[in-house]
Amino acid sequence: MSKIISGLHLSFLGVGAYHILRKVSGSFGPSGAVGIGLLFVYVLMIGLTVSVVRSLIMFLFRVGADITGRHYDAPTALAVSAAVILCWRPLYLYDGGFWLSFGAVLAMILLLPEFQGLPWQGLWASLCVNIVLLPVLLYYFYEFPVYSTFLNLLIIPLTSALLVLGMTGSLLSLVFPAAGVPVLMLCRWILLIFEKSCEFMLALPGARVVAGKPALWQMAVYYAVILMVFLLWKQYGKWQILCLYVIGILCLFWRPLEGNGVSVTVLDVGQGDSIFIRGPDGGAYLVDGGSSDVGSVGQYRIEPFLKSRGVGTLDYVWVTHGDGDHLNGLEELLRRQSTGVRIKALILPPRKVWDEALTKLGKLAEEEGTAVYTMEKGQMIKEGDLSVTCLAPGQGKEGEMVEPGNEASLVLALQYQGFDMLLTGDVEGAGEEMLTETLKAEYADTSWEVLKAAHHGSKSSTGENFLKAAGPLYGLISAGRDNRYGHPHPETLERFYKSGTKILSTQNLGAVTIQVVEFEMKIQYTIERTD
Repeated sequence: MSKIISGLHLSFLGVGAYHILRKVSGSFGPSGAVGIGLLFVYVLMIGLTVSVVRSLIMFLFRVGADITGRHYDAPTALAVSAAVILCWRPLYLYDGGFWLSFGAVLAMILLLPEFQGLPWQGLWASLCVNIVLLPVLLYYFYEFPVYSTFLNLLIIPLTSALLVLGMTGSLLSLVFPAAGVPVLMLCRWILLIFEKSCEFMLALPGARVVAGKPALWQMAVYYAVILMVFLLWKQYGKWQILCLYVIGILCLFWRPLEGNGVSVTVLDVGQGDSIFIRGPDGGAYLVDGGSSDVGSVGQYRIEPFLKSRGVGTLDYVWVTHGDGDHLNGLEELLRRQSTGVRIKALILPPRKVWDEALTKLGKLAEEEGTAVYTMEKGQMIKEGDLSVTCLAPGQGKEGEMVEPGNEASLVLALQYQGFDMLLTGDVEGAGEEMLTETLKAEYADTSWEVLKAAHHGSKSSTGENFLKAAGPLYGLISAGRDNRYGHPHPETLERFYKSGTKILSTQNLGAVTIQVVEFEMKIQYTIERTD
């Protein structure tokens, strides 16, 4: 929105000054020159953003048409400005701001004239912009603000007022500081109105629709339907034709499911762990969420991934232990639930092995309205044929409990239609020994297709006895590129090689997704192998 508004301001400033001077002087040339000069000063102040360059080029077309006595053709001016910008910065073609800026103007040029003469022109203008920009918003932001059409009725007029008051207050402050203060205080109140209005809209039921990232073919079908509706409307002018638009929306929001399968994605969060699980009936689960080398990993990596998959709510979030590289992103998600992803329930290890970090996280979850549970060895959560069972931490032969930390990591067994996967957190030492005994005693006949390697493939985890008991087909390692810990350790890799386990690492594959559909397992990477 800020990119669109800055272009609106530019047009308001330049065109406004141009028209005023033209009426006063009666001359096109000097008026245009002054208007262009003001625009260049504004450009120097806010920088060369896409919307600013677009507005500047379109304004030059407008002044040029007036001076030469020709008709100003907005579509031509828009097309030329797009061509100039892409020649200047070709990569803007992949920038959301480029499409938002040009899409908004295109909507005003093509669609808004069809609603001329109707009351509440501001409402129709906002609606037209949202119709054109809907696929762009979903593609880049994965969600749509339902009430944005009505919010724009307040925001856009007040933004223009904010520009005028800001300029007036700044000029007055240079000459009469006492006179400029009240004007700038009005600007503060307008900004406060912006903030409170957005908070109010977000608090309303259904304020956001997290639809996920549409495929390019879905966007193409949507715009084809829009074009068809536009042409038929021009020809027949019947409101019934708008029913076609519903087809475009349904196509855009449709998320084809590959059967009733299960998918597990080990996200690339650098030096840390975060594993997303999609259940056969649409359940959304997360195991850990943190990183020690990616800043704000919850807000800028985990949350965008979840929204891109159409996940607005997580049913369960497991936390294996209290290390920051497994939970600091979850702290962000918990605090951002009003604008991010809601978490229904947080599942922690038994209270006996809680450390200060887990205690703090549990308290934060309760404060943010998320239910907090603990999971003991042997307990299970099911969704259809999918089961997630806790294998550790447990008690030793003498009834002793492992110490809080890596050894007390929550270990989960994910099983679905003959597919078995071990999620081991950072378990090592005594915790790994107990887990090995559990695998021998209770899961001797289980063939583990995938093992999420403990502790990012460190030297102190995934020992020979454990690998022999598990016998995984694939070892999946989540570790940061060139991390300071040297993970995964060469000795651990060697143990994998000797056991015949194939290694998948987020270091050179990016995010790794495992899909299980009708007893068939498929593995997908974000990037190609480099080794």
